[in-house]
Amino acid sequence: MKKIRFALLFILITISFQAQKISGKILDENNNPISEARIGIENKTIGGVTDSNGNYTINVTNIDKTETFKVIVNEYEPFKISVGDLLQSQNYTIKLKKKMITLETVIINPKKYINKNFGTANTKQAYCGVDSNDPYDVFIEHAIKIKNKKKLKIKNININLTDFKFEKTATFIFDIQSEKNGFPDDTQSLVTETLKLTVTENDIKNKRLSIDVSDQNIWTNKDFFVLVRIADDFKGKLSFAGNIFAFSKDTYYRNYFGEWKKYSGAEPSINVDVMIEK
Repeated sequence: MKKIRFALLFILITISFQAQKISGKILDENNNPISEARIGIENKTIGGVTDSNGNYTINVTNIDKTETFKVIVNEYEPFKISVGDLLQSQNYTIKLKKKMITLETVIINPKKYINKNFGTANTKQAYCGVDSNDPYDVFIEHAIKIKNKKKLKIKNININLTDFKFEKTATFIFDIQSEKNGFPDDTQSLVTETLKLTVTENDIKNKRLSIDVSDQNIWTNKDFFVLVRIADDFKGKLSFAGNIFAFSKDTYYRNYFGEWKKYSGAEPSINVDVMIEK
């Protein structure tokens, strides 16, 4: 009996030792809290976002110490540190540096630019859904790739829904990212602030939502990705429209900071209005 008790005690002590959550704050250089900072383990489906006071908690139980803990906020330089070094420091307050953005002066000759729309704008077919009762759904991020070789400016990001039912409001978070090894690269965002669109059900007209990003001055002459996810406080259900059995189309998706994956043969209804060189 004593041996059994000792064995159980040893197991409990071992589990307690292995189970490890860390809590901290994400601040700017002036010690102001940064809300909605995305934190997590690189290439793992483990993470979360900071609250209004910059607080975060993450479970690193059984995470290899060589894995990378990272923080991504569009306005700030990406932060990365090994889990081992973070734990050893015993200081879980992280300060982010503001990005130094050099805006290119662009002289626009209206005769040399035209307006176009790239992406998928289908509203008839349901492509994928988000259900707040499934935590995995809420942290899924979808992206489409826009192939481009001309100078263009992104004016609007648009999404189409087929069905929706949610409490109070829903917040959609967008990003524009450059490409790395064929996938989006969250360390190379083309925007200088978090792009958010908060709506009620009554704001959704003709199953379409649009966010004006003209003032962001987003210019590129390369391929880029358009990303969208739902904020983690979403309560309800919704379905994105899309093209199904479109064999020339690809969907890119990930959960938290998990590895990006590509699904060929379909594409969610995400599109952009641009001003592009003729």
